[in-house]
Amino acid sequence: MRDRVVARYVIERYRKGEDGLEGETDVTAVGSRSLAELFGCPHDRFVDVYAVQPRHAEGLAALTGLSFDLGEFDYFLSVTAD
Repeated sequence: MRDRVVARYVIERYRKGEDGLEGETDVTAVGSRSLAELFGCPHDRFVDVYAVQPRHAEGLAALTGLSFDLGEFDYFLSVTAD
């Protein structure tokens, strides 16, 4: 029997021009297929860190209820295995 890899999906927030993590929000409940589709990545290769662009922020806001201040912060979707 193969071990099942479980991925975790987290939105990370960094103040523009700075390296320190300001905060993070787990969005795993949205589902890997929905997130992969939103970021235009094949589901079977959705294992990286993705910069959140305005089109992604709009979709993420609709899926999660989060708000994004793209003028003040840079956001990234980080995909990690638990």
